[in-house]
Amino acid sequence: MVLTPERTRELLDRFGIFAVEACDGCSLILGAVRYTRQGEPGVWCSKECRGDGERPAIRKGGRPRKYRTEQECRAAKTSLQRVYRDVAVWKKPPCSPQETQDLQTQN
Repeated sequence: MVLTPERTRELLDRFGIFAVEACDGCSLILGAVRYTRQGEPGVWCSKECRGDGERPAIRKGGRPRKYRTEQECRAAKTSLQRVYRDVAVWKKPPCSPQETQDLQTQN
């Protein structure tokens, strides 16, 4: 609320404070920090006085998550790694003892 000129003068004479506005909720003198709402008249000293102090987050911003929990994400990653490692390209060909026996007889 806007203070009257008489009230402003009284605060200046009595306490040495020049203030023009007070909180609409609790009537505290407002300094540099004030809370307002767009399209609504009124000035408040805090979010609690304004009426939206305990406002839960509606949703998490950003890109939608592929997995809901950390455990699902980890399980998907390990299963992808297993599939990747099972591909025959990454495995060494088995060494057969028959080939080595042939090489030893040639010496």
